[in-house]
Amino acid sequence: MLRCDRAIVERSGRMVIDRLSLTAAAGETLAVIGRSGAGKSSLLAAAAGALPVRGGDILVAGHSLRRAADAARMRLGYVPSHLPAWPAVRADEFLALFGRAAGLAGRPLREAVTRALALADLEGGGATAIDTLPDGQAKMLLLGRALLHDPDLLLVDDPCGGLDPHQRRTVERLIGDLQIAGRTVVAAIDDARVPDCFTHLVVLAEGRAVRQGPAVFAAFASGRDWRCRLSCPGQAAAAATIAGRLGARAEVVDADTLDCTVPGGPAVPPASPHTLAILVEAVVGAGIAVTAAGPHPHWTIQLLDTPA
Repeated sequence: MLRCDRAIVERSGRMVIDRLSLTAAAGETLAVIGRSGAGKSSLLAAAAGALPVRGGDILVAGHSLRRAADAARMRLGYVPSHLPAWPAVRADEFLALFGRAAGLAGRPLREAVTRALALADLEGGGATAIDTLPDGQAKMLLLGRALLHDPDLLLVDDPCGGLDPHQRRTVERLIGDLQIAGRTVVAAIDDARVPDCFTHLVVLAEGRAVRQGPAVFAAFASGRDWRCRLSCPGQAAAAATIAGRLGARAEVVDADTLDCTVPGGPAVPPASPHTLAILVEAVVGAGIAVTAAGPHPHWTIQLLDTPA
């Protein structure tokens, strides 16, 4: 559905996407993470046709953004990170304008606008000026706008930025529903904490894909150390002693919590005694209860660190 073929994108005369190749197929939800300036927003803007592709190509449902940009744009919806300035424009007018541009009219247009207003919690509030909306509601309105014409590809920049917990759950559920329906979602995740609704992950650095694969820890575990946290109620110090004996670096956070650093799984020989699984097994074997264990901070955030 979305294919970047050695794409080159410039912004203000500077290359921000450097010969990038990646694919997001129908029914896949792709999270794009990277440090500030890695090219996440520029990639989405270029895929939406808002930035020109200077080299290579980007294709949406087989339509080249360099040769058939209008056809490509009709197959996608784009949610920028923030609502652009539209002084004194009503929410319903804003949606109707973009709905007509997408080819909607009459009853389909009215129904699409109603759905978009409901997504933004603006039922009966279509007369609200969009420049008065709080950030979360404005973001939901942008999402509703992008979905007016039921696109095959949804591009979302910072999908949960500025949202309250209820709005965040709504967005994550919506992305999951789109995936089940066979749509494609590509999102730039600013804080690098990738929600479970994403099936695939790519890490950008200086406009290039440095890691990509299924959005599961096992696909990225090898070749680096991971910071992990164990919850051992009342016995963190005892667990730290065991971790130290196994060669893991350990730090007691409080009486219940132990932080440690362990190597990833597949690249480590199975007999290595300080993988997380073997560490937990040793702690439990010593009679210490472990109520939770896993990467901390979230493993996708750690992907942005230089491998240890």
